[in-house]
Amino acid sequence: DSHLKLATLEQEASHDALTGLLNHAYAQKRILAQMEESPTSQYALAILDLDHFKSANDTYGHSFGDQVLRHMAERLRFSIRGGDIAARVGGDEFLIFLEYNADLEPVIQRIYNAISGGKFDEFTISVSMGVATTEKVGSNYDTLFHAADQALYTVKRGGRGSYSFYDESMAATLSAISPIDGGDGGKGNATNEKEAE
Repeated sequence: DSHLKLATLEQEASHDALTGLLNHAYAQKRILAQMEESPTSQYALAILDLDHFKSANDTYGHSFGDQVLRHMAERLRFSIRGGDIAARVGGDEFLIFLEYNADLEPVIQRIYNAISGGKFDEFTISVSMGVATTEKVGSNYDTLFHAADQALYTVKRGGRGSYSFYDESMAATLSAISPIDGGDGGKGNATNEKEAE
């Protein structure tokens, strides 16, 4: 019985209660461990969110919104491979972490196509996604996350409903919009603007 209790506690500590995906803190732990284990591998971190999710909540209510998030998590689970990591970052934001050796673009394209499009009841599933690679930005987790977030932000500003790979030009764009202040890497402004949409 104590084994079962422990397993339940571990599940609660490591997983997001609503979607059953890993939570952000635990995903980060797993990601760091994986990068440490094989530091020469190439990795990609993708951050994605649901376009117009706020309107789904406002129009159909929060329990509908929760169903959409669960549906999204399910799609994510089916779109990734065994060794990949998927997590809910919070709200309608999710992340995917994967190792790749050949061309990354078809892999991301396949995942994106698997999770975007179609409808859940009346709500059209449209996803915006930003992708950063260790090849481009190195294997510091915060840098990777921030770069993927900047790529996502670029997609949002460009009209949503697609994905983009991070490149250096985005760092310049974003810091021009939200100067880095207060140590939050300028994320504060970007997030507020995103929520206002």
